[in-house]
Amino acid sequence: MTLCVGLSNLFWLPVMGALSDRVGRTPLLILFTSVALLTAYPALLWLTTAPSFERLLTVELWLSFLYGSYNGAMVVFLTELMPPHVRTSGFSLAYSLATAIFGGFTPYIATYLVDQTGNKAIPGAWLSFAAAMGLIAALATRGREASAESADAFRAIPQAGATAQ
Repeated sequence: MTLCVGLSNLFWLPVMGALSDRVGRTPLLILFTSVALLTAYPALLWLTTAPSFERLLTVELWLSFLYGSYNGAMVVFLTELMPPHVRTSGFSLAYSLATAIFGGFTPYIATYLVDQTGNKAIPGAWLSFAAAMGLIAALATRGREASAESADAFRAIPQAGATAQ
């Protein structure tokens, strides 16, 4: 299972990163957060109504597709949002905090939700909530993608350790 998901991510991350170079980051972020919002709970509900290896693999690969498609655009988008002089630390702080908050507490929250509701598919609602937060962020930052001009301007700035020619 882990190998299949890993191979799926290995495929989808660069494919969707390349697609985001062509169509823009924001359209992909909006599309895949919307799809995750609408399909996370139904996918888990489908899995839990008649659990099987085939259903588990299908749901895992579906979620891997959503993850790879979203992250293929998101990682570059977040990096481009940061001013060049704080790009590395700004991206790493934003990404690490989001991962710690949503990823770190997810097992506890999922267990709590299942315990409180008795619904084994309810972690899909938590995933939908996370997707809704991503959708709100994508909509709030729409139009703030780095332009070719800003990328060219950054390349024109002398870098530390570079020699002038």
